[in-house]
Amino acid sequence: MPLVDYASDSEPESADQSPSAPAPKRAGFNPVVAHGELDQQLRRPALDLPPLPAAFHDLYASTVRASTADDPSLHQGRVRQIPHVAGNWPSHVYIEWHPTAATYTLLTGLLSTLQKKTAGTSEITSFLTSDLGAPLPLHISLSRPMALTTADKDEFLEQLVASIRESNISPFELTVRGVEWHRTDESGRSFLVLRLRSLRNPDPDPDSDSEPRPNSPTSAATSQNKNPELTELLKRCNQTAKMYGQPELYQWADINKNNSVGDENSQQPHNPKSHCRQTKPSVGDAFHISIAWSFSKPTDELKLLTEQVFGDGGNAAVISGNKQQKSDLQQEEHRPASSYKATTRILVDGVKVKVGNVVTHIPLPERGHHRRHGRKRAKHLLGLT
Repeated sequence: MPLVDYASDSEPESADQSPSAPAPKRAGFNPVVAHGELDQQLRRPALDLPPLPAAFHDLYASTVRASTADDPSLHQGRVRQIPHVAGNWPSHVYIEWHPTAATYTLLTGLLSTLQKKTAGTSEITSFLTSDLGAPLPLHISLSRPMALTTADKDEFLEQLVASIRESNISPFELTVRGVEWHRTDESGRSFLVLRLRSLRNPDPDPDSDSEPRPNSPTSAATSQNKNPELTELLKRCNQTAKMYGQPELYQWADINKNNSVGDENSQQPHNPKSHCRQTKPSVGDAFHISIAWSFSKPTDELKLLTEQVFGDGGNAAVISGNKQQKSDLQQEEHRPASSYKATTRILVDGVKVKVGNVVTHIPLPERGHHRRHGRKRAKHLLGLT
């Protein structure tokens, strides 16, 4: 059935429809009033549309290739970490996050303020918004950039799906515990990141990143891994990557330190002969979401301005070591901006694997569901298995 029935131009006009007959006037019709009513209707906010299905975003997860060779001028000066080789498939394992409208507005406003304060000294590029002003999805990395061969890519995906299904990790939530700059030498860039914490291990004071005293009631809880679920998922991703000769993520950290997610197989026994393990930080401190980047190095001044804008004034004074800056910072009116930590919630209900330009979503099983119904196969985009 057509959406609108229009009369055909070739149909003969009926006798009572004369082209010269004027349109009948309605009693009391006032064109000025009618125009005003139409203007009011146009000014009314549009009804809320239903959200797009999650698989829709996977259809447009890849950008258009503008060149067959690596050309940094096409990518804001960025250089590909792994050069493209014919027959290799660039791959990545990650968790995708689409901020709510309120969280997106808050973060973009804070970042815009920081960009204005650092204009002329540091050029900061946002990950939050595209060049056309559209909101962009953010992610939590669970692997380093990889290059899978054609012979390995399908088997790698099958192994990873099976491992995540057996992880005993049900959907969980994360919150933000702070913002900071992180520099990576391999990319030559600095990243503004949100540090994460599982809601299983809430921070006793959302406005303070300092650790409690050893004898306090909360010291035992906060000394544990801040992200046990992410750590277990990372462990399985690293194991699969290692099987296929791919680099592991966060090798500098101890992946088994205080890792307890309710799975008896998640924590490896401690080896008393290993002294280097005792000096490694917990990998739970490493997980983050990047919201912006810059080629500039994170100087003390940049860190101070960042924590001033995002409302973490207490730590900024420690970084600067300047009493006058500390005094000025306490008088700033940006302190309420720290509400982004109290209000941001990140639901993790699955893991995404991108191989080439194909994205596969691996849903986390509901608690006890995988035991009753056995394994489920992961969904590729368009819902195909």
